[in-house]
Amino acid sequence: MKGKEKKLPEAKLIISDVSVLGDPWVPIYETQVDFEAQHFEAAMSNLIKQPNINSTVIMRADILRENKYDPEEGVTKFESKFVDQMPEFPKTDNQEDVVLHRYLEDISLKSIPLNSEIKLNPKSEIIRRIIPRNPFKDYIINQTCLLLRDEQHQENGSVLVVYIPHIKTSDETPFYLPPVYAVGILYHQSTLSIHYLPFGYNTTSPENLRELDPAERPIRIALRLLQTSAKHSHGAKTGYEKRVNHDLVVPKIAFQNRYISLKKKYSSDLVNLWSESTDPKKHVFEDLAIAAFLIEFWNIKYNGKTDFEFRDLGCGNGLLVYILQMEGYKGKGIDARARKSWATYPKEVQDNLYEQIVIPGILLKPHPAVSKLAPQVKDNGRVFNVPMAPNDKGMEYHSSGSLLNSNQVCTTEDFPSNTFIIGNHSDELTCWIPLLGFPFIVIPCCSHALSGAKIRYPPRKAIHNTNIGPNHNTSISTYSTLVDHVEDLARQVGWKVEKEMLRIPSTRNSAIIGTDKIDRFKNESKESTQVRLFDILAVEGGAEGWVENSMLLMKKAPRNH
Repeated sequence: MKGKEKKLPEAKLIISDVSVLGDPWVPIYETQVDFEAQHFEAAMSNLIKQPNINSTVIMRADILRENKYDPEEGVTKFESKFVDQMPEFPKTDNQEDVVLHRYLEDISLKSIPLNSEIKLNPKSEIIRRIIPRNPFKDYIINQTCLLLRDEQHQENGSVLVVYIPHIKTSDETPFYLPPVYAVGILYHQSTLSIHYLPFGYNTTSPENLRELDPAERPIRIALRLLQTSAKHSHGAKTGYEKRVNHDLVVPKIAFQNRYISLKKKYSSDLVNLWSESTDPKKHVFEDLAIAAFLIEFWNIKYNGKTDFEFRDLGCGNGLLVYILQMEGYKGKGIDARARKSWATYPKEVQDNLYEQIVIPGILLKPHPAVSKLAPQVKDNGRVFNVPMAPNDKGMEYHSSGSLLNSNQVCTTEDFPSNTFIIGNHSDELTCWIPLLGFPFIVIPCCSHALSGAKIRYPPRKAIHNTNIGPNHNTSISTYSTLVDHVEDLARQVGWKVEKEMLRIPSTRNSAIIGTDKIDRFKNESKESTQVRLFDILAVEGGAEGWVENSMLLMKKAPRNH
């Protein structure tokens, strides 16, 4: 919705007024809006399912029950299998860690008094379970969500959404909610307003909300709710469609529960002991999320931790290798330069971090046709001239044969057959990873060709349309064309490609995954695969310069993302 967001008119504080919902409701804020009832209803239906939009403290909501009322089709009821189950998270190492929750056995619908002249009938009744990002700190609770419409169901009638947490007193209110019995968000006569129903509203001494200062947290929450509801309702009016679909490969609940557990186990120590110059919070929480995704993905694809080994190519600070190894997965990390962090990890992790450059064997070995005629020839006979240091006139000379035998070089050909390759923002290696012959996940970052040179790939449409000029589709980002190109390369070598937009704190969050080959590639001979790779290299413009550029990486300071 960038470029189309409408600035919300200034909200008016109305805490001293009488609520249009009647006593004992207390109105807090209102604002004039230019969207209609159906836009508000559509937006709020989405916000009920995604409360994380309203609060960064909330991870998600699990829908436990839902009743839908349709004047023509009658009542439709849904009940989740999680209704009678306590939420479970992978255990941490600390036995004292306790998941906080209140009244999760209470799954009965709550009600509210309505004494207004607006005749509202229920359209849907939902009980959701709110899961905070840190359930060891913030309470999990159940909450009733009511969506009511005016009796006439006019095109631009009135709509009320009500949130009622399943708690008993204001003192029990989780931090992420206002301390009130219920919150009402009302669209009525082109006005959007927020109303609170105080605890004790049905007693002789209800809690007094009218004396709250605008700077106090409950009033600030009301303003944020008003703004978010207006923003998303306007988006519904302008036809905004969510461009990103998450959770296509790994179920959201499994990923988020795993992430909560990993974050509890590792985040504090990793942030506090960070030895790199980069922002620890970005890298720690990003790699914890990637680890959570990988663990749940591997749980789906493999029978157990011993079924495979991982290789993290371009592993950088080694954090992902550390987390996965601590979780019991066998694997190694490889990077052209060691990092300070490596020395801070346990010895068993340090022993599996290798300072090597990756040179795909195809760049050092002879063409399959040559190998067939002269099987004794083991390399392609090339010699590579590499500066002794950046901007240094002195040269080092390396033959293909010497590189194949060097312990500073990884060709990936000695990886076990059950290897799973990880390419997490691995720069020059990004486009190579689908071509290495192993199941993989690659999360592209910076755009490089197979030669290692920086490149901007053309949009897919431009590839097949010679009438499209070079400046066409300039709005398509370099990143999106890189992601498309990596996917195309994977398909060319026969991978069934899966894609996921990862829930990580990065805009470069596309994951391309290949674990299975399509049928016609499954029994392809090694020689045919090698010929195919040579053909791809030719189409891609070759990989001239890869070896030299890779060896120079060992002499340069590492890049940080």
